[in-house]
Amino acid sequence: MNKAYPRHLSRHVESLEDLWDFHFEEGKSLDQIAPQELVFAERLHVPGAFDAAPAYLGKRGTGIYRRRLRIEPGTTALLEFGAVSFAARVLVDGRCLAEHFCGYSPFTVTVPASDQPERELVVLAENRFDFERIPMHEHFFDFYQFGGIIRPVWLHHLPKAHIVDVRVDATDYRGGVVEVRGRVSGGGGEITVAVCDTTLAPAKTTPDAQGRFALRLTVPSPRAWSPTSPNLYRLRVAFGADDTVVRFGFRKIEADGARLLLNGEPLRLFGYNRHEYFPNFGPSTPFAQMVHDVQLLKDCGCNFVRGSHYPQDQRFLDLCDEMGLVVWEENLGWGQNCKQLEHPLYRKHHQTALEEMVARSYNHPSILIWGFLNEAATDQDCFRPIFEKSMGYLRAEGGNRLVAYASNRIEKDRYFEEVDIVCINFYPGWYGAEDHPDPVSMIVPHIAGFVAHLEKRGLAEKPLLLSEIGCEALYGWRDQQRDFHSEEYQLDYLRTVCREAVDNPRLLGVCLWHFSDARTYSGGRARGRPRAFNNKGTVDEYRRPKLARDAVRAIFRETLKR
Repeated sequence: MNKAYPRHLSRHVESLEDLWDFHFEEGKSLDQIAPQELVFAERLHVPGAFDAAPAYLGKRGTGIYRRRLRIEPGTTALLEFGAVSFAARVLVDGRCLAEHFCGYSPFTVTVPASDQPERELVVLAENRFDFERIPMHEHFFDFYQFGGIIRPVWLHHLPKAHIVDVRVDATDYRGGVVEVRGRVSGGGGEITVAVCDTTLAPAKTTPDAQGRFALRLTVPSPRAWSPTSPNLYRLRVAFGADDTVVRFGFRKIEADGARLLLNGEPLRLFGYNRHEYFPNFGPSTPFAQMVHDVQLLKDCGCNFVRGSHYPQDQRFLDLCDEMGLVVWEENLGWGQNCKQLEHPLYRKHHQTALEEMVARSYNHPSILIWGFLNEAATDQDCFRPIFEKSMGYLRAEGGNRLVAYASNRIEKDRYFEEVDIVCINFYPGWYGAEDHPDPVSMIVPHIAGFVAHLEKRGLAEKPLLLSEIGCEALYGWRDQQRDFHSEEYQLDYLRTVCREAVDNPRLLGVCLWHFSDARTYSGGRARGRPRAFNNKGTVDEYRRPKLARDAVRAIFRETLKR
């Protein structure tokens, strides 16, 4: 199943990775499709983006997937979707069980019991831009948005009494106290909780009338999680014939003036933004490639990765837990203005997706930052209502994490005082610098100017992260004049950026844009993006290194030794 660890030992969980029956209706929405009238003449692989397949490249409409399920008569089941893009409708035996309207957040669907042993599952996936119905996905995003069942699907065969949710809080990295809470369904009975691979005796409790439970355990001689020592523990919860295994790590993140402290020690962040993208597969990156990407990041001296600009594949987060990469996990968002931020349906879908992200990613110790609404209208009043609701939810329900958004409004931003980290996306020496005689020389003064702005606002003691900065280079284009889009210019640019990020004590660190080249706009809007790619990666889309990668690697690795 390409999962980094097993989550259920007793419950039968079936991977639905396979060839599914497929039909495509170009230009049509979910509401214009009658699945029972369709002829399924093709088969496509799940997970996968249908518009990355040769027959449907660049097409917009609705893809209809179908397959058979075998479920024991009289029992319920649970479908777990990693992501379906953009909008999804899930039908079992012709009955609509769920609709979903964020193409990157995970969701589940309960399959009611039937007396039939074989069931028909149909999933409709729409990739049309339609603001009034699917407002979280917009045509102006600077990354290509694919459609389909883009992440894995699992079928959980549920016993009558089963576990619904388990969340673990383990900030007591010295004392070893573990707080466990969750919910069960299907009746009362005893719940057993044990931390595997320790001498700690299992603890027992019972759920309340709503199925909720909570207890504390104390692990002797706890080993803390950090990028240099990514120690993980397994916690097993058993209830009736069901159980689940949750991985967690002891760690505590906090802001201390302009610093971050992880387990009481100063933490600086050096890494990359990363899109989930690989040629021929779009956002459905093969698991082996995810492993390779994490290895490349670690080899480059990174301790940090930002999952831009949407919730990440759980398998990638598992790898970050195991291999020691700090993660910024954020809700889907890119450049929303008042049109989106004031739209009731947008606000509803944004909140739903935020809650789904937290629910599914809560137990990953690598996630130290929650984010949302990248480059939104943070210089406008219309940002405040959704900002306050998102911040309130993440602070109340997000566990021990810091909360931030990445801003490109720079000195016009109105909300820096209210976040845990000031995060800026800016590109001095790139956008608007074409006529400057020495554009690389613009980088350090721009950073200094923004630091001075924060001091003037009374934010000198707020952590400051360069959350995006970079420039484009076309792989293989070498130019003695070191002009824009050449590998030499990117080398000069990123060497300057990284040296400043390391040597400037006011900076928490840097998250370079971008790890690898990724496809962006298509058609006429791609004119400003050679190859229709955002080419700011220090490796190209096939992970072939550009000149700048070695310079970044040398500076980041030197920093790790300090």
